[in-house]
Amino acid sequence: MILEKQTVKRIEPSDAPRIRALLGEPTAEICDNSVGNIYMWKDTLDTDLIGDGAFCLAEHYEGQTYFALRRSDGGYIERIEALLQQFGAPLHLCSMTEDEVNALRETFGDRFSHAGEDGAADYIYDAASLRTFAGKKFHSQKNHLNAFLRNYPHYTFLPYKPEEEAELLAFFDRYEAEAGDLTDSAKKESLACRRLLPMLPSLSLDARLLRVDGVLCGFAVMEAVGDTLMIHIEKGLTSYRGVYPMLVHLEASAYPHVRYINREEDDANEGLRRSKKSYNPIEIKQKYIGKIE
Repeated sequence: MILEKQTVKRIEPSDAPRIRALLGEPTAEICDNSVGNIYMWKDTLDTDLIGDGAFCLAEHYEGQTYFALRRSDGGYIERIEALLQQFGAPLHLCSMTEDEVNALRETFGDRFSHAGEDGAADYIYDAASLRTFAGKKFHSQKNHLNAFLRNYPHYTFLPYKPEEEAELLAFFDRYEAEAGDLTDSAKKESLACRRLLPMLPSLSLDARLLRVDGVLCGFAVMEAVGDTLMIHIEKGLTSYRGVYPMLVHLEASAYPHVRYINREEDDANEGLRRSKKSYNPIEIKQKYIGKIE
């Protein structure tokens, strides 16, 4: 069967409404299926939009092109076959869920191989628990939250405005200085955060600044997708005791209707992994890379 050749286009901020439409019915299966995550990493991965009628991205990393599709769009296997016809084998795939892996294994058998992406699992939390930090398992977070409220009663958590960009960039400088030597992955993530700022007005993301007595001490970028809140960026100055539990509490409280919070990946950073686990995720959702020969 000859399948129609698909167009390839480098994504731009103006494509955000189209990408959101292609994502279709809101689902929060993984953070990769969100506008904020796609655009945050688009320059790092030189992301292309493939085709016109269904969601498919091509991401370029370390000399290799990886394709990411959404199985829930329907016609998943047919679109994989179209990619094979246009781009040939081996075809490399990324950001796959377990269901997608199973569908590909059933169709392609031994031609398909896969592996878990180290550091790329999504941490999913019960939103109500992060609003209140109730119970023994949140004892530490509750204590730090109370310390923040006690020490810094004059705080605000307000929407970011484009005219605050210079101040926010200075905040990133201070954040990086506090963090000390950054890993390579942390440096890439910091650069991705900075690159996202000019795009925020056109992406319909919820960016907010945490201030104490008017001084910027925290920053978050959020996106509600169905019944899940994605936390794309969460940065705080640890010189303010309890700043991270405060950010988590404020983020969850800002969206009382969501059931889950996806605080995304740990990027194989052991410190970040411990921190994310300390907030008691209800699921750590593994994602996979794969190849079809």
